Amino acid sequence: MKRIIFLFALSLFPGHSFSQPTAGWLRSNTPNQKHFEIRVKPFVDLYFFVYKISSGSATSPAIEGLDQAVAAARQVPIFLPLINKLALFGCDNAADAERAFGQFPENFKTRTGGMIPLRERAVHLARALSFIEPAFLQKVWPQHKAAIQQANLRIARDMEPREQELFAYFTGHLGFENADYVVPIYLVAEGPWPAALTANSDERKHGACLVNVGDSQGAHLFDAILHESIHALNLETEGNGNVLADLRRRLLEAGFDKNDLVVREGPHMLVFIQSVETVRRFCPNPSGERYEEVRDGTKRLSYFEGLPTVASIGDLEVFSVLRRLARAAATLHA
Repeated sequence: MKRIIFLFALSLFPGHSFSQPTAGWLRSNTPNQKHFEIRVKPFVDLYFFVYKISSGSATSPAIEGLDQAVAAARQVPIFLPLINKLALFGCDNAADAERAFGQFPENFKTRTGGMIPLRERAVHLARALSFIEPAFLQKVWPQHKAAIQQANLRIARDMEPREQELFAYFTGHLGFENADYVVPIYLVAEGPWPAALTANSDERKHGACLVNVGDSQGAHLFDAILHESIHALNLETEGNGNVLADLRRRLLEAGFDKNDLVVREGPHMLVFIQSVETVRRFCPNPSGERYEEVRDGTKRLSYFEGLPTVASIGDLEVFSVLRRLARAAATLHA
């Protein structure tokens, strides 16, 4: 299958240029090679900014055509340009997006059984974004760029020097030791809920991650990067030894239905636990905020206090953690 080519990331400022991929999917199979790579594209920032406005969680700036772009975004589920060959991340501008979106399937069947004309609506969205792109770059992007710069400075100062330790710690505990994928992390200044996500192509298992720095303040920025990196590396290591896959398998073998809340959310709770624990162990926390407070600030991870570490999960009888995982998962859905 045709491989996705990630285009060069934008260098935001002198003295700290982002690592730039050559082509295709990068591997991390040599000592001290990077495990994640920060990438920034103004067009990706524009895309998520428009979707944030469409969600009703942001005020629209005075840009001609923005209302039409927001209306067009509401006709295309935000995730579709992500899972269709990860097309969005390969676009440097709206013209690229129009060409890429023009290759989408003509129709898409929704979870409710409805059918939407995906290609037509996605191309219309790209054209609407093309109309507002120059004004966005002039009026909005400078502020967004500054916010992303600040986040990237913190990553370079507090996270990258411990990168090898961070990744060795959580990959060892989760059974991801053989994962050698360099995780692409795209930063944007604003976006709708959730504050971070990982998308994988419907044709490939590789994942690309996105972190909204506006909603990932303080230590939550590092947590978000590691949390999404775990999701991306999980796609690479679904075989024997993968703790997340093993927990799900054991739950199913214990008689839980695949649609049960604990089966669906239990492994994800371990992702929360492991990312927070890794950040708390290795990254400085000068602001003093509690690491148990996850990115949305609602202290949901306080429900995980007292849980065993992920490192010991393989030695535990599965029901000894189910009650606490179920309570935590239920809280997330309250």
